[in-house]
Amino acid sequence: MLESTTDNWETIISLFDQYEVTSVVVKMTNTAFDIFVLPHYESLVNKLLSNISRVPNLLLAHESLITGIDSYEQNQREQKLDDFDPELEAEYEYIDSYYDGLFTPPDTDTRTSVISLLENYGLTLIPYKKNVELSLLASSFIDQNESNLIFRIYIPAERMWANEAEKLLLLFREYLQKASHLDVRQEQYSTKQGVVHEFYSGESIDPSILPKEFEEFSTFMDTCVSNPDNASKLLVSKNMSSKEVIQIVERYSKEARRLHIDLKQEREMKSLTIKHRLESELGEYVRTEADWASIDTLVDSVIPKCNGIDSALLIDRNSLSPVQNNLTVNINPQIIESVNGVVAQEIIGDQHLGTDAKQLLELIERFAGDNKTELASAVHELVDESSKKEDRLNAKQKLKGFLLTAGSKAGEVATGILQTFIENQIGL
Repeated sequence: MLESTTDNWETIISLFDQYEVTSVVVKMTNTAFDIFVLPHYESLVNKLLSNISRVPNLLLAHESLITGIDSYEQNQREQKLDDFDPELEAEYEYIDSYYDGLFTPPDTDTRTSVISLLENYGLTLIPYKKNVELSLLASSFIDQNESNLIFRIYIPAERMWANEAEKLLLLFREYLQKASHLDVRQEQYSTKQGVVHEFYSGESIDPSILPKEFEEFSTFMDTCVSNPDNASKLLVSKNMSSKEVIQIVERYSKEARRLHIDLKQEREMKSLTIKHRLESELGEYVRTEADWASIDTLVDSVIPKCNGIDSALLIDRNSLSPVQNNLTVNINPQIIESVNGVVAQEIIGDQHLGTDAKQLLELIERFAGDNKTELASAVHELVDESSKKEDRLNAKQKLKGFLLTAGSKAGEVATGILQTFIENQIGL
């Protein structure tokens, strides 16, 4: 539909005014890329992207159109043509021309301009290589939107603060219902390595409001601990009676204090467990009190700090590398490597995240913008082979889309290595 006249584009845009558009799926072709940069389409492109950005959306493009590398090799063309009667020369020529054009990427300037334009509207291209991937991604997206899925997060089962994260999500759902008056239900299912939490709305709710709602919820919870009176004031705009405000503040003050204590104690227990393990494993190599003191300092710098109740969900956003500010550790590098290995195992839990996965999480924290939580969850779900195949495929393609568009910022070599890591995940 995008490969059409400006009049047809006007018709497409008018649909957003005439109907309640609940979601949008777009398949980008090389011709669509070219149209997006034509001067006489500029205002129409901006209107359309503005409308798309306001609703749940999925923008799909063949990987070659994003990378600029024509992945449709000559032998694939020949294989396609072998399916046709060789006597039909005209049809042969048409098919050959069709596939040549279909998989020819746009020029570099066009690709860069379109990807940058989409980013300005908070839109990301999701790549696919095979038609079966295209079908699965589109059908999964449509199914989720028809069931009104508005939020989804994967929590590794044995990760530090996993129980607190589950409790926090439960309180957030109650807050959405009681304070924000949103019709929301929560469901979850377990894999061998983690738990997937999903929020569904009973009515049409714009998923883009969830980050703002969670920010308000986090501020409210932290204020319930530090100053309950101010917490009550935060609910003034929520159209609630004085009795309801008092009840909610009393309940959430109690729960927030409990969560703060649990987060603090869990960190302390992890720190103690790590130190005990290191004493057992490094006892023969570390002899002086000064070295043990340095190791203790190193451990404390690596374990994520509790900076509020949302720390339970943002633990992936904390690097497990030691903080360098004013930290000098004069220890054998091999011992430091052992320390980091023990810390990672205790913090991340049973799910093994290799160097590539950890580097991917660091890139997500640096370059993913508003999609950090979603993409961090995708990393864990991708490496969990017990997750549903369609969920792992979705995670894989989201991460590939992120790397393909972030390559210029993160470095082509690094993103190339991580793309190989994603492609090599078993079962996908």
